[in-house]
Amino acid sequence: MKIAGIIAEYDPFHNGHAYQIAKTRDAGADAVVAVLGGEFTQRGEPAWCSKYLRAEAALLCGADLVLEMPVPYALGSAEKFAEGGIKILDALGCVDVLSFGSESGDAEKIMAFAALSEREDFIEEYKKALSEGISSPSARQKAAGKLAPELSSVAANPNDTLGAEYCKWLLRLDSKIKPSTVKRYGAGHGEAAVLKSGIASATYLRSFDEPEDIFPFVPYKVYELLAKAYREGKLPFSEKKIEPAVLAVLRMMREEDFEKVPDCASEGLYHRVFDAVREASTLDELYLSIKTKRYAMSRVKRIVSGAFLGLDNSVLKNSELPYIRVLGMNETGAAVLKEAKNSGCRLPVSSSLAELSKTSETAEYFAMLESRAEDLWQLGLPTPGKCGIAYTTKLIKK
Repeated sequence: MKIAGIIAEYDPFHNGHAYQIAKTRDAGADAVVAVLGGEFTQRGEPAWCSKYLRAEAALLCGADLVLEMPVPYALGSAEKFAEGGIKILDALGCVDVLSFGSESGDAEKIMAFAALSEREDFIEEYKKALSEGISSPSARQKAAGKLAPELSSVAANPNDTLGAEYCKWLLRLDSKIKPSTVKRYGAGHGEAAVLKSGIASATYLRSFDEPEDIFPFVPYKVYELLAKAYREGKLPFSEKKIEPAVLAVLRMMREEDFEKVPDCASEGLYHRVFDAVREASTLDELYLSIKTKRYAMSRVKRIVSGAFLGLDNSVLKNSELPYIRVLGMNETGAAVLKEAKNSGCRLPVSSSLAELSKTSETAEYFAMLESRAEDLWQLGLPTPGKCGIAYTTKLIKK
């Protein structure tokens, strides 16, 4: 059985995601494993719809096994997000291929850029560019332009760049997983729909309040799922509903507390964040007060969300991925888990967060963070759920 892995957020799952899964199968995959970011996302914002809804959507549209990326990775930088996804897939021991979308459609070029970015001379040029006050993506592009101009275009494209982060971790782990990319078509990252393709970016779809507006751009089964959730008050998430809670938590934090938040300690950024928190009366004001040319909005939002959830970089940087949590599967997915067991899967695997939390101290800490993130995220729904959902939600079976 040839097994392919996909790292995603699916917020929400749309026609472009279905296209990638179909193309992955066309390339020879017998099973597709999706590693899914949770209720707080890599862009730094709370998810638009529940990870359980997104997991079910993926299973309805071609995925066989959906695994959860723990919140410290899901809410991390591109490198941290890639680390979490690749470590989960690699730990299974049975995944053959990593499939990801890209603008270039050139897996060899993206892998070459990943190898370049690990070189000492690239790192030196990258740091030199950062010292000029430019953003991290611009610094990567400038460093590549000096050392390998033919690869600099990778750094200019968001999905190519994320693909390179995946490839970087494949190299670091000396993984047997081979990269394979599906060339994106239709709307690009953050763009509106391209009507002929029926594909719109997830960013664009999150701007809608009614499921009917999304209908042309998602598989029909997903539309039915989202429409039902909408009727039941389970979407959409509204950041405005939790805004007072976020600001309250941050206002209770000391300056030194912000130094412990991931992405916040370097260059004394925590001083700037602390001062901004004391002045801002809305989240938008807070974001704009922190943001500079050097600090991208996504990083600013990750810092705010990380502070809200109580993420502690001093603990997380010394912790390894403690477990693999299963959100949903079908019969083929069950066969993949059996294959993982036979291949010597290196981590505890279960659909029960309660069971996983008992496997180690690190696992207990990660499970606590996951439950906290779920409980706080629920407050942004039209009809918030009760605390403890992360421990009680059952495995999704299809």
